[in-house]
Amino acid sequence: MLLEHRGDRPKVHETAYVAPNATLCGDVTVGENVRVMFGAVLTAEGGPVEIGANCVVMENAVVRGTRRHPTNIGDNCVVGPRAYLVGCRVWDNAFLATGATVFNGASVGAGAEVRVNGTVHLRTALPPDAVVPIG
Repeated sequence: MLLEHRGDRPKVHETAYVAPNATLCGDVTVGENVRVMFGAVLTAEGGPVEIGANCVVMENAVVRGTRRHPTNIGDNCVVGPRAYLVGCRVWDNAFLATGATVFNGASVGAGAEVRVNGTVHLRTALPPDAVVPIG
């Protein structure tokens, strides 16, 4: 479902797939070859959300932008089932497992992994190739 919010409509690349019961709201940009799976929510009710190329946002994940912290996910990333990302930056080739949480102002470095139920706290900068253990 693509919803307009404050005059902004989601922009989805023609090669991307958005499941019929996924929700994209507001200033959301979905790159080429992206897969947004069933029950996922990408909402820019507070600030923009951008998903780079070749990413997968899995079932029931939530990705939110805030006024102060837009959310930007780089290329070739996986956002696992039930993950929750708000106001953060995820660099290329990162893997966020099932139930991972990344909070406002945080940054997940290129190639980093946030494992099952792992958390990246407010304003934390996770370096490239770092691993957050199972939470």
